[in-house]
Amino acid sequence: GMVIPTLRRLGLIIGYEQSIRLSANGALIVAALDNSESQGLRVLRVVLLEMDQATVQFTKELEQIGPIAVEQFQDTQVPKIEAPSRNQSLERVRDWIAYLTYAGLIYVRDNQLQVISNNLQQAQADLEVTGKHHFFKYYLFDGFRDLVQRQSGVRSIDIEDLREKVAVSVYKDKSAIITKNQFDILLTRMPHIADEYTITFGRSMGPEENLFVLGDKYYQTISIRFTKEQQI
Repeated sequence: GMVIPTLRRLGLIIGYEQSIRLSANGALIVAALDNSESQGLRVLRVVLLEMDQATVQFTKELEQIGPIAVEQFQDTQVPKIEAPSRNQSLERVRDWIAYLTYAGLIYVRDNQLQVISNNLQQAQADLEVTGKHHFFKYYLFDGFRDLVQRQSGVRSIDIEDLREKVAVSVYKDKSAIITKNQFDILLTRMPHIADEYTITFGRSMGPEENLFVLGDKYYQTISIRFTKEQQI
């Protein structure tokens, strides 16, 4: 029974009951695992590091303080974790340490916790969006056209589906990593109206997961209209 809540907490699955499916990040990890276990772990590290940086920042802290006794580190982190009781906070701290350890971002030796520097540096490099702008647009447009064809011409695509399509294609072609958050950053930063295209977004009808945030609005779908190819 642990698997589903854990995958959900890590953002690797979305939906409930019959409609549970992999998220874009989950699909990206699976695509990398198809390659090799070490590639799967590489992508898992990136996804976990991104979450860690946005929340508890265990890796940052361990990077700064160096080796520290496991219990001592847990004690310093427990107050930061919101939970109904100290025991539940401690459980969450232990869980997160276990995930980071499993992925190879940190390790325990002689009861001392520390980061695995080369894995952490690789994950930090993989999290950089700089340098991904120049090919992002190509994969975004290509993925959009492909998904429109697949849903027989409906021009409005679920953003989560497009995130997955782009992430998996970029990984397969370039061995580069574009997480859900990186996708959203890249999409936010590109012009949405240009000579050759116009990008518009659609609001969600109900409480959906993994919505795209722009300004202070939440969007579920994306539509790209391409200006007619120049006549030669």
